[in-house]
Amino acid sequence: MKNEALTRQVFHVIKRLYDYGVREVVIAPGSRSTPLAMAFEVHSELKTYIHPDERGAAFFALGLIKATERPVAVICTSGTAASNFTPAVSEAFISGLPLIILTGDRPHELRNVGAPQAIDQVRMFSNFIKFEIDFPIADLFESPHDLIEATFLQASHYFTGSDRGPVHFNLPFREPLIPDLDAVELLQAEPVTSFDVGQSVDLSGLKTLIQKGNGIMVVGDCQHQSLGSILQAAEHYRLPIIADILSHLRQHEHHHIIRTGDTLFKCQPDIAADFIIRVGKPVVSKQLNQWLAKQKCPQILVQEKSEPDTFPVVPDYHFNMKPAAFFSSMLNMDVEVHNSLVDLFKQYDDCLTEVIDAHVESVDDEGTVVARLLEQIPEDEIVFFGNSMPIRDGDTFMIHSRARVFCNRGANGIDGVVSTALGMAAHSMVNLFIGDISMYHDMNGLIMHKLERFNIRFIVLNNNGGGIFSYLPQKKEEQLFERLYGTPLNLDFSHAAALYELDYTSAAQSDEITLPESTHALYEVITDREENYQAHQSLYRKAKVALGALSADS
Repeated sequence: MKNEALTRQVFHVIKRLYDYGVREVVIAPGSRSTPLAMAFEVHSELKTYIHPDERGAAFFALGLIKATERPVAVICTSGTAASNFTPAVSEAFISGLPLIILTGDRPHELRNVGAPQAIDQVRMFSNFIKFEIDFPIADLFESPHDLIEATFLQASHYFTGSDRGPVHFNLPFREPLIPDLDAVELLQAEPVTSFDVGQSVDLSGLKTLIQKGNGIMVVGDCQHQSLGSILQAAEHYRLPIIADILSHLRQHEHHHIIRTGDTLFKCQPDIAADFIIRVGKPVVSKQLNQWLAKQKCPQILVQEKSEPDTFPVVPDYHFNMKPAAFFSSMLNMDVEVHNSLVDLFKQYDDCLTEVIDAHVESVDDEGTVVARLLEQIPEDEIVFFGNSMPIRDGDTFMIHSRARVFCNRGANGIDGVVSTALGMAAHSMVNLFIGDISMYHDMNGLIMHKLERFNIRFIVLNNNGGGIFSYLPQKKEEQLFERLYGTPLNLDFSHAAALYELDYTSAAQSDEITLPESTHALYEVITDREENYQAHQSLYRKAKVALGALSADS
């Protein structure tokens, strides 16, 4: 067999990736990763994507994971190519996404001797990784086979469940690098070890807590979890649900769902509860997080994660399990319910919905642009928000839209947003709301639209700078603010649209705002940072007045 040792090792690794659930692979081209790239390409059941930019390739893989809930592999050659994976690896680690990083490497004799395209790749992602291994050079002994089996038995623990996260396989190869491409029988699927994780729990200790009465539920990103039992529990225990924009609960018509939580806790921060149930990841709203941090009542965190996200305050109880299992168990408890908050929260929500609707009708700014476009997006399409202002405007104004919403809210970075959205677009029609700086930051990612022609609309909110900083104390330092934080770029994105074969249209925030019909579109909306800031302050003033009048009437 030609290159038998190399072929046996690499084909065994690829076979086990498939056996443990990988169905998609992103390949950043390079020489030292040749054995991996070729083996992936000849596997008849794997879908491969070629991405020429390593940073974008890794974020694109994150989008595939978000769309499918499956582990996805990304590969690159040796040297600084691997370093470019770091931003996406850190996002995957904090978000609990099973990104499988395979880095081709120089053999051990070429490390740390000045050989070209060689850096120390061992433990290079150690701050952001769940499992890592530096494989030995391939040989024909049985021990490499056993090592690969042991590696996947250990690493696959991080592909699913409460410990999901990125893993790193570093694979050094000696030349020649071409495997035997006819040995496809080595890729034949085999059964793997499976794990049965129980999801039952005794909640009897919470009966006394729940019987106290006035509780609320705060639901963040639950990562594709079943939501039916959450709604049933809210109904049974009369719990208002503060639905974060990433909770996917805003899609549902339900009396207990509160969609205006960010504005509510900004304008009415003295609300009190007897207990709080937090579900999933921390919410987007700074106002709601600040309120949670100040509460003295018991808080329960339901999050399927062995190392829970305790922000904004350490909970009194943590249940490491799927929300569906927790609330199904909760529904079996015999508890007398005395909760009067749900009607009060519904009054608040109806009041603020009217205020926000009137604001959208009468004010032209970046936030109302987002609101008007959201209402035009069909329910079966995906909305992906960039960080900074887009996700916050979405949280405030996404009241009537029933589309599913996603965002890179692990490390909350503005890098890789274009690429992640394009990864999701491999499976669904996507509408990306993104600011001009974030768009510039990942313009290279647009190459995947040119290569693959995914269905996606890029809605670029161009306020010529960093709009989020207008809401921070730095804004008061007028002499320094614009250069250090405003950072105007004066970019015209029509040129990017032409380069990457997107249909381009533009509008000002005061124009009629219409979602493009094209599913290969870049829609640039020119907005004004200062007007956006002032409009938000105006909305908060109107909301406070309306809530004050509501309280006076009651």
